[in-house]
Amino acid sequence: MKHTVYGIALAVLAALAVAAVLGISGKNVRKNEMETALNTAIEQSLEQLKMEKSGNGKGLRSYQELIADFNGLLLAQIESDSELQVEILTADVEKGILDVRITQRYQTILGREREAVCRKSVILEEYSGKKEYHTVTFLVDGEIYSSYSLYGGGKIIQPKPPQREGKVFQYWSKQGEHQECALEQMTAEDDLILEAVFR
Repeated sequence: MKHTVYGIALAVLAALAVAAVLGISGKNVRKNEMETALNTAIEQSLEQLKMEKSGNGKGLRSYQELIADFNGLLLAQIESDSELQVEILTADVEKGILDVRITQRYQTILGREREAVCRKSVILEEYSGKKEYHTVTFLVDGEIYSSYSLYGGGKIIQPKPPQREGKVFQYWSKQGEHQECALEQMTAEDDLILEAVFR
């Protein structure tokens, strides 16, 4: 009798281990499928846009046509049984930019609901070569508080005001100048380092 109970317990543990392995590998397979499908769909739709911009196609497509082409290419790549949510975060036909996040909801072998998310942003090389990136760095007490890159001519966005014990944040100033910068009116024309001024 002991051996039978022991055998059943081992069989249940083995089944749970197999289910766990299948669940983990299933998530990895779905994530890989999503990444491959997203890469292929974005690159093919932007490649078609590039051909049309260079005069080899029927003319410049609209925003809706770019999205429709992308969706068709994406759905042709996804073969797994799941619910797919596609979010177009940025789609700019003029600049050749496409930023997409997809969320895939599916059921595991044990019937549990799971979700996998994948995001990709692509900029056509033609456009990215036209403008340079500039880095904007915000310093507090000589240490980096915030830093980001943006295209030349891009609007500078202030980070959340820093805090320092016993002091009140006043403004951002160009490094070494100690004069207030009107950041809401500034654009990135070169790399920029700004320092926090407290009183």
